[in-house]
Amino acid sequence: MIRRGWNQQGEPINVNPSPPPRCYSVLVPLPLTSSLYQSLANEMKKINQYIRIIAIEEVKNPLLEDTYEAIKKMIAKESPGSNPNERKLFHGTKADGMKGIVENGFDDRFFNPTGAWGKCMT
Repeated sequence: MIRRGWNQQGEPINVNPSPPPRCYSVLVPLPLTSSLYQSLANEMKKINQYIRIIAIEEVKNPLLEDTYEAIKKMIAKESPGSNPNERKLFHGTKADGMKGIVENGFDDRFFNPTGAWGKCMT
């Protein structure tokens, strides 16, 4: 990438295999020993040191990833220093809410300005 004169915008996406063609998306469990798992676990523990992490799974959805990267580039182009100012937020949900998030992403119509975005819920 550097040899070609390209610059990384934000953090690179962790590489996981794409889902089979018959699927829109797949959940990939992160191994406890992976650097991404450890980094996320440490960040969550900064929010609440008593948090109990059951699992961390990465969503692999090529359509959403392409859309996200395209929008990120548009935002970076219009931002000072080409910095899209990405934020990492943590989301916990019940099992019945997972399918929609995995296949369609988050629905920001459910955003609540007094909600607990980025905070730990007990």
